[in-house]
Amino acid sequence: MSSDGGSREYHLKRQESAAEGLRRVARGRTAKAAERLREAGGGDLADSIHGARKDLKKLRAVLRLLRDQLGKKSYRAQNRRYRDAGRLLSDSRDAEVKVETLDDLEQRFGDEFPSAVAEPWRRDLERERYAAVADAGGELAERIERAAKEIDAGRDEIAAWSLGKDSWKLVEPGMLEAYAKGREALAEVRKEPSAERVHEWRKRAKDFWYQLRILRELWPEVLGETADQAHDLADLLGDHHDLAVLADDLESRDTVDPEAIAALIARRQDELLGQAVSIGERLYAEKPKAFAKRIGAYWKAARG
Repeated sequence: MSSDGGSREYHLKRQESAAEGLRRVARGRTAKAAERLREAGGGDLADSIHGARKDLKKLRAVLRLLRDQLGKKSYRAQNRRYRDAGRLLSDSRDAEVKVETLDDLEQRFGDEFPSAVAEPWRRDLERERYAAVADAGGELAERIERAAKEIDAGRDEIAAWSLGKDSWKLVEPGMLEAYAKGREALAEVRKEPSAERVHEWRKRAKDFWYQLRILRELWPEVLGETADQAHDLADLLGDHHDLAVLADDLESRDTVDPEAIAALIARRQDELLGQAVSIGERLYAEKPKAFAKRIGAYWKAARG
């Protein structure tokens, strides 16, 4: 049970109304994100910030699931609130991710990785990471506090959501849109696998994964497996994006000869994208209306 009196489990329960369950799920994410940020000074700062940002992404996936019910004005205002709160936290996490991604690249390629060439760059990245952590009592602390206040300020709005009837129609438009946009993003990547298009597909895959997790109790054996596939896809595309960020950083450095490292980054990205497309072709095999009809049938069988 959470401190605000409700379960924070990120899925609908069979014995609760869908409207009440979705409010509970959303409020649980706000409570957890704010809690992580308030505890950030007492533990691993990077992990606390990373966890809070994930909570905000899950919350925004709930908002997208309910976009039609919330209405354009309310959806935009609430989505902007949590998006901006996440952005207040992004810089410190980015410094950590670059170091982790470079370490993973070296581990992946072993002796092929030009360690001596990369060492000046690694030192720069490490300094930036330590600077971000050292700032925990300064500007970063102010941004963390602002983000926590923004998150808390939205909690009453969630409690007041007017969500209509407890039926498949409550979530069908959002679920259909998440699936259709992911399918379209895959098609765009297959035409031209630019970093921007892959990143857009990653965002859509994450939405789809989070929304499947919310609905998985309709038929856990089936939707749980589909959610796992969406999770694997999002992870692959996330690693691809982290490498794109690392490649951009590499180009900005005067102390590094970029060619050998850039070639390994591109090679790893090709591997990841090949695996992602393979999963995506299976995950998005159905046409959107057929997918929505199938999930709607699970809903009606499980919830009536």
